[in-house]
Amino acid sequence: MHRRVSLLFLVVVVATLFATACGSTSSSRPAAISAPEVRADLVGTVFFGSGNTAPANIDVTVTNTSSVPITLVRVEVDSPGMGTYRIQRTVRQVRENLGPGETKRVTVFATAITTVSNPTEPLTLRTIADFEAGKDRWREIAFR
Repeated sequence: MHRRVSLLFLVVVVATLFATACGSTSSSRPAAISAPEVRADLVGTVFFGSGNTAPANIDVTVTNTSSVPITLVRVEVDSPGMGTYRIQRTVRQVRENLGPGETKRVTVFATAITTVSNPTEPLTLRTIADFEAGKDRWREIAFR
């Protein structure tokens, strides 16, 4: 019984510390920085062949529309809400510095999954890009 109470206490302490750490991190973009443009495009055609998975390369293009340098630090791509095929959630850690007005492209190597033999629906991509500028960190979400 004493072990269970100790374990429960430890879980509560760790959860509280985690919530405090997450709560102290701001995820909103600083007012002095304009929103960067984020766009994701599927490269080529996904070929499933006789299987239900296939490689899918996605180019994520980011343009710094602000007058200060920013850094792209993380890219996440997936395709929520798709019916016949989707992109499995894929995360890539990067460190791309973008000067004012600069555009850079990052390729994310993902996996497409299908439930039918010949998917024909248009693919919707959700891109979550994490940025930093100085001590500020924020996240931008784009759909295409």
